[in-house]
Amino acid sequence: MVSTQEMNERREEGCTGVTTDKKYYEVGKSFVKRTLRRHEWMTTCNDWKPSACLPQRWRTDAAILTYLRENTNIPLPRLQHTFEDDGAFYFSTELVPGVSMSQITEEEKQVVTKELLEHVATLKSLRSNTPGVPGQTLLCAPNRVHSRFWKQHSCWRPKLDIEPGSYVFCHNDLGQHNVIVDPETLKINAIIDWEYGGFWPEWFEQPYWKREGPSAPLKGEEDDKERCREWLLAFCTEVEMHHLLSLKEKLGQSV
Repeated sequence: MVSTQEMNERREEGCTGVTTDKKYYEVGKSFVKRTLRRHEWMTTCNDWKPSACLPQRWRTDAAILTYLRENTNIPLPRLQHTFEDDGAFYFSTELVPGVSMSQITEEEKQVVTKELLEHVATLKSLRSNTPGVPGQTLLCAPNRVHSRFWKQHSCWRPKLDIEPGSYVFCHNDLGQHNVIVDPETLKINAIIDWEYGGFWPEWFEQPYWKREGPSAPLKGEEDDKERCREWLLAFCTEVEMHHLLSLKEKLGQSV
């Protein structure tokens, strides 16, 4: 079995990092990430596979960057492109300078939080009668919902007969690691990683920016994954996603 450490030691030129499901690149002034092709998947004893939802998550991110740039003044990376190539899906934005909010002092975080709360208020001011992502048909549930691999390869389509409600725009992964800050001025340069965003019930957005760590409940914090799952099952249709095929695999299927 090849470990992520070994994969990082052998990564190609320009690749800045490898995880269990994606690779990262910095090319000139661009930040690029792509899914792993099948031959790059880690082999595990329980036949684990990376989430098949990643391409849709990045389509969601791209759609949200476009929508929010047109409708708000929230600082965002500029979208460049998304595309599929030989079994991998690519997502590219401009490279945003700065450091993550998690890397500054607690005193500095208090300054950043004041601006961040203004952007959160802007998101809450965006409302819809139905859940969803502008320009997309599927929702991608926050990562905390997939705890213990619950439906990790599924996205969600809001039901057509859903009763009109009051849905607000959520980021759904708004931890300190996704807030990029100018370390000198403490201004927010960009809020990134919108792949779980869209119009959701307001309670889906949890204030994980208040502390360091993942956008998921830690010990002693409220764990709302069951409430989230119940809402998805009641108001959405599950759509199981499939992993991308390489050109060779596609040709093999067409024979």
